[in-house]
Amino acid sequence: MKALIRADASVQIGMGHRVRCEALKQAFESLGWQCQFVVHQDCQAFSASDDLIIKEESEFLGLAANVDLVVIDHYQYLPDMIEQVYRQQAQLLVLDDMNDRGEFPCQWLLNPLHETYSAKVKQALLGSQYALLRPSFAQAHLQAKATSSQTGKLLITLGGTDPSALTLPIVSCLLAQGFEPEKVQVLLGENANNAEAVIRFCQQQKIAFAQGLKDVTPLMLGASMAISAAGGTLFELACLGVPTVFAQVADNQTRSLEQHVPLAWCDTVRFDNLDSQEVPQALQLLVDKVLNYWSCPSWQQTAKACAQQLVDGHGAQRVASLIDQQLLAEVQKPV
Repeated sequence: MKALIRADASVQIGMGHRVRCEALKQAFESLGWQCQFVVHQDCQAFSASDDLIIKEESEFLGLAANVDLVVIDHYQYLPDMIEQVYRQQAQLLVLDDMNDRGEFPCQWLLNPLHETYSAKVKQALLGSQYALLRPSFAQAHLQAKATSSQTGKLLITLGGTDPSALTLPIVSCLLAQGFEPEKVQVLLGENANNAEAVIRFCQQQKIAFAQGLKDVTPLMLGASMAISAAGGTLFELACLGVPTVFAQVADNQTRSLEQHVPLAWCDTVRFDNLDSQEVPQALQLLVDKVLNYWSCPSWQQTAKACAQQLVDGHGAQRVASLIDQQLLAEVQKPV
């Protein structure tokens, strides 16, 4: 079985689409599939050596007809574009977060949130049990559930690229409020914005930091709380039971926060709709929330237990196995 995955990554797009599709790719490959990413040339800097690079989206249509499965995780694919792909390859899985593109056809629709889609979607895979996490999270989930206490670190991670360059101002604001540097753990993505300045500041203040880790679970397991961007990291932190105050840095994070904040394992402050003059006030609000929750261990314990019930780390394997079994059953149908 062969699959093509259409997903891009860049400083502007972020790394979330790529990361979760890599988790799905690994799950399919563990079942014997051959999988390949298709990446636009404008995002080639964030591609892998074996990716297929295209100049025009029309090139993807020709490729789609010659595989067993197509996966699309791309906001620029609007209903008419998705329908074109579907005509070429009916075995189509679309990943979605916002449910704001209107009606489009596909065989499978995956959204780790609970949304309602049209009858053009043959099978909707909805809810956090389908969150696509890297394989290390399933084992770390069990480890987190067996651990009653954590080391007391506050993890700060603003995604793979930190497009709004919030890491440094957040850490600076925390220290200005008297937060102890030794309690902070900064985690930077490999392509994080303003990384050199962040690292220099951490070294000056004796703050622990790491960049470009392949496995982030040890740092998450060692955190009592986190400040994070609210992309795919939301589901990773939930999986490991890390209470979090999210800095919303993109509109596509709105729906996940609307559904998760009321569950009381996390909170949020919005940054994506602010002008530069409003950012300091939002930073202060975020730090105030963090300090309030940090001083409440009982809330942390309750929030941890709630979060761990939401995500078990097996979402990618669950999706790949379901599609694999359905396609095999289709192939084996008597003519």
